Amino acid sequence: MIHAIQEHHRLSPARVLRTAARSATFILAGALLAACNPSSPPSSQTSSPTAAATAAPTSTTIAPLAAPAVATACPAESFDQFLPLFQNDINVQKAYVTDPLQSDSVDPNADPEPKPVSKSLPKDQVTFPIMPSQADQTKDGLTAKRTDASATEVAVKLVKPDTDYQMTFFFRKDDCWHLYRVKDDSL
Repeated sequence: MIHAIQEHHRLSPARVLRTAARSATFILAGALLAACNPSSPPSSQTSSPTAAATAAPTSTTIAPLAAPAVATACPAESFDQFLPLFQNDINVQKAYVTDPLQSDSVDPNADPEPKPVSKSLPKDQVTFPIMPSQADQTKDGLTAKRTDASATEVAVKLVKPDTDYQMTFFFRKDDCWHLYRVKDDSL
């Protein structure tokens, strides 16, 4: 088989063997990581063994392979436990915002009257923190009201009394809780 690869790609025998050895190392490292943490879902990052082999030496590739397993672990099962983590940790916000995020707002300058505007924001266009921390909410005089639409859908509305500030954050649970929509009704 190595001979066939060598002939097809016109590579030197040494290069074919190095590439095959690196590919086998990556496959073995992935299998070992999967065996160490069988309850973690598979990584969503897929790359070809050849691309991975040319990207970095074997000794530095094991750590990045382990990172997605940690990042995919849901920080909390219940929404009551998840919300404080989401509000107070920007890394949790970045990990648990859908891509794209639905963003609804009001255009106050539309003629003849303000009109709703809806956009799908790619995650790289979302400004974090997207939801103020509990300390910032208290400091800014915001009050929160939670509405449970179902066991897997929850909305949290932040309002500042005696102002037009009104933001609603919509969460949905699949493998974990995710912010999938933000609605800004402020004028």
